[in-house]
Amino acid sequence: MLLIDNRSEKNAVVNLALEEFLMGFPSGEEAILLLYVNDPAVVIGRNQIPYVEANLQRLQQKQVLLVRRLSGGGTVYQDSGNVNFSLIEPRGKRPFVSPGEALRPVQTCLRALGLPVQMSKRYDLLLEGMKITGTAQYRAQGKCLTHGTLLVSADLNRLRRLLVPDSDVPFFRGRPSVPSPVTNVIEFQPELTVDKVCRALIPAFASVHGRTNPLALQSADWTAVRRLAASKYCSWEWTVGRSPEFSIRRKAVFSWGPCEALIGVRRGIIGGVDLVLPDGAPPGLDRLREGLEGRCYRTDDVAAGIRETGLPEHVSGDAAYLSEWLCAPGALGGVSSPV
Repeated sequence: MLLIDNRSEKNAVVNLALEEFLMGFPSGEEAILLLYVNDPAVVIGRNQIPYVEANLQRLQQKQVLLVRRLSGGGTVYQDSGNVNFSLIEPRGKRPFVSPGEALRPVQTCLRALGLPVQMSKRYDLLLEGMKITGTAQYRAQGKCLTHGTLLVSADLNRLRRLLVPDSDVPFFRGRPSVPSPVTNVIEFQPELTVDKVCRALIPAFASVHGRTNPLALQSADWTAVRRLAASKYCSWEWTVGRSPEFSIRRKAVFSWGPCEALIGVRRGIIGGVDLVLPDGAPPGLDRLREGLEGRCYRTDDVAAGIRETGLPEHVSGDAAYLSEWLCAPGALGGVSSPV
């Protein structure tokens, strides 16, 4: 089993790019294990919609990254009290491993540490019915990536505040997360730390996948990882633009009265805008439909559509708030920090 040294990298976009890079790494028949800890980040599944999953305005205020991963599954909050484990296994002549099989070493490890964990039908690990570990899989190139999170001493109050949507999304085609009560392992074993858990996980995986062979990637490998992180995992196109179809409702009160917009978005592109305007709305305000349809649903593009209608020349000082009204929190051009 190859044990990857991630050089103590804590940027979520880099570590997710590293996982994708390792899917194509020539490891022969050996499994690959990667353990890492991220700085605060909210990681959504491949088929999820950010506006449904998180409080995007609070993420921006707290400078918490929003990142989309390769695999499906639900949204998770990560910080320095959370262990991420990633296992990449070649298929070979066997069927792809099930999530339960891949997760078994983690369960064995935690039980050896005195934690009576149980595995749920959804392949979560539970302590007294509360979730401490969730998993997801991604399969490609004849390999299977099983990765998951393990709550050791995470900030659960912040988790609960961030994983509550602040947008009104009345219709969507994505896969929403299934809320579960969560807890930290330190609630049951106070002496455990992230470092102790990581050290215990390595021999647990090795007992199933063979002797541990530490591997430090070459400089050229890290260059490729960071290039992938910057071009894909930091991009609006991947993190927000890849969202399945949804409609978002935006309300605002201007000097001329209350307004409402129902904006349909598919793969990040505005497909239609329905406006509900008061009788006192400025003439021509309904032309916003024409200015927005076909544009990316992000602040700069929406603002450009507003300008092209000529509205700022005819509307009072409230015009400055039109873009804020139509763009939900998180509709920004860049959502992840540079690497």
